[in-house]
Amino acid sequence: MPQLPLDTALRCRLRLSSDHADASALASADAQDGLPDKPVVICERKLVGWCNQRAEEAGIQPGMSETSARALTAELHAFPRDLEQEVQALQEAALWSLHFTPHVVLRPAGLLIEVAASLRLFKGAQNIASALLSGLMELGLHARLASAPTACGAWLRAQSDQISKVFVAPDQAAAALDELPLQVLQSAQPHLETLSGIGCRTLGQLRRLPRAGLARRFGKEVLRELDRAYGDETEAHQWFEAPIAFDVRLELPARVESTEALLFAARRLILQLSGWLAARHAAVASITLFLHHESTRQRDHRSTPLTIVLGMPSRDIDHLTLLLRERLAQLDLIAPVIEIELKANQIAEQAAPNTELFPAPASDAENTGRLIERLQSRLGNDAVRQLSICADHRPEKSTATTAISGIHNTRRNNRQDRQLAHSAGARPTWLLQKPMALITRQHKPFYQSPLTLLIGPERIESGWWDDGLATRDYFIAQNDRHLLLWIFRLRMMNDTTGSGWFLHGFFA
Repeated sequence: MPQLPLDTALRCRLRLSSDHADASALASADAQDGLPDKPVVICERKLVGWCNQRAEEAGIQPGMSETSARALTAELHAFPRDLEQEVQALQEAALWSLHFTPHVVLRPAGLLIEVAASLRLFKGAQNIASALLSGLMELGLHARLASAPTACGAWLRAQSDQISKVFVAPDQAAAALDELPLQVLQSAQPHLETLSGIGCRTLGQLRRLPRAGLARRFGKEVLRELDRAYGDETEAHQWFEAPIAFDVRLELPARVESTEALLFAARRLILQLSGWLAARHAAVASITLFLHHESTRQRDHRSTPLTIVLGMPSRDIDHLTLLLRERLAQLDLIAPVIEIELKANQIAEQAAPNTELFPAPASDAENTGRLIERLQSRLGNDAVRQLSICADHRPEKSTATTAISGIHNTRRNNRQDRQLAHSAGARPTWLLQKPMALITRQHKPFYQSPLTLLIGPERIESGWWDDGLATRDYFIAQNDRHLLLWIFRLRMMNDTTGSGWFLHGFFA
């Protein structure tokens, strides 16, 4: 259960750095751990609501007035609380959390995540926590994790920065909750001074007080919150639902003129896309990254779309990032970028991949598809082509090269090609670009030796519609070296001189 700070404090580092760093430096700075090396506070109604470690070292505490905080250090950077930005940050964190479980709850200051059913899939809570924190870090968010058998208990533990262990065993959960200070209880906030006066400073001490007297003096909500934390009262939650379509924008903290910084920002959108796809049990087949440029006039809204069509649907974060890197490396920005937008154009249902001991045909197809996608991203879609069979009986016109639009279409075309090839009879693996005229000896076609006709004739009479009429009888022949050849004899000689026999291909 991650508990986010009052505001997106990590993103404040971008604002601090944008005054004296270029866009490429922002990308590397934001990927590092920790907060900016300056005292930062988030204020609401001129009161400090959140402060980083440097601000605490200067003596600043939450609840202090902004004027008093500025008097303690001249390097203080104060930012107003932005509720809209907090909601957006929670939405981003929720989309990433869907990668691990569909049971995510949004709270005003954090998330509740139920991971009991996902422990075996991810091989333990520690792996989930590591991957969750890694993704939140890339999103530019700072989170504090805590666990408990109950959602309320995990939430209360996350409020305290004095917990010794993130994960506790079910039989030790009550003892871990007993150590928490009363400040974590929302319902006890108006009564903290009174409770402290009677020597009650932890949840364990509060729990040992008579319930009847506690309810009479401080209200029933205090008891209900305690019971929910310790599992004595059930609680219901409304799960976060992913949007039907994925179309997410990200406003950049500064004017970006480097594609490297754009890739770093786009990866934050890809992280959200991955969680959204995992929740829908789907993979993306086509995405578009819109680069919204700085407007020179009030109504001048320019944008550059980058569309990537995948050969095989995928939700692999690193693979999608690699494809975007290849496309962005070839892009020349027409103007500085102030906002980016990622849209999923086409998705396909896809179950989670199974772990395999030995490579399967599906794995080979996936590797081939990724190679094709990377080549298309680097060289362009028209530069990577495939060989397909055309509906023409003339061998020299029966094949053509076409652009690859997708692995699934390629497989379907391959099946159709095999059916056409099977219906057309045996065909050589090596077809000459131009048929070679043969001589005859003893009334037999000759190639290194007299040829023996094995199979045939296969009559082809086609091409009358484009003035390329071909009237041929094809045979499979063999010479004394046991070389199989594909030869034909013209049915109508016209002005052609020679024997009328031609060599058109070789069989392997």
